[in-house]
Order: sequence, then structure tokens, then C-alpha cells
Amino acid sequence: MLLENERTFGAVKTTSVGERIRAALPDAKPSATLEKTVREWLVADADFNVWFLETTKGALDDAKLMALLSGYGDDQDAVGGAWDDFERTRDEAALTSVLAASTKTMAALKLK
Repeated sequence: MLLENERTFGAVKTTSVGERIRAALPDAKPSATLEKTVREWLVADADFNVWFLETTKGALDDAKLMALLSGYGDDQDAVGGAWDDFERTRDEAALTSVLAASTKTMAALKLK
């Protein structure tokens, strides 16, 4: 069964980091503070995606677009890894730190 934003390319199924976290959050049972932080990050991530789609279409040259995509991809990899670590170790401080850095990264990418 595919999640709402999941895509299938050949035999590879892709899901955004945000959708993966959103789907796993109820079963993860984080503290109320971490759940609030995660939900705030999910909003920031969705906002970034809307901004990207609305703002960058045709507005950036290839080099700037690739730099933006690379920065966002690296950021998503960090969040995905931190979420995986959290599910394994329950280290809320580490996940909170990565989510805070990610939110700052997305804001900085919007300024480029």
C-alpha cells in the first residue's frame, strides 16, 4: 500500500522523509515536547516544498537549482538518519538538534 505522497519508479518505491515521519509518529510515541518539535518541522518542510515549487520554477539557472536541490537533499538525508536513530535509540535530544538545524537550513536555502 502506498502512502499519499509515495511514488513508485520501476521497482523502487520512494516516500518523502516528511511523509515517512508523519506516518511513523503515532507509533513512535515521543514526548509531548518532541512531538511538537516534529510537527513544527513537518510544517516547515511542507512550507519549503510549496515555496520551492512556486518560487523556483524557471527562476533559477541550472547551477543555482542544483545547489538548492543538493542542499535540501543533504538536509533530508540528515533528518531521515536522525529519525532512524531516534526510532532505534530514543535519543530525543539528538533528533531535536537535527530538526532545529534542518529548519534553519531550509530558511537559509530560501534566501539563496
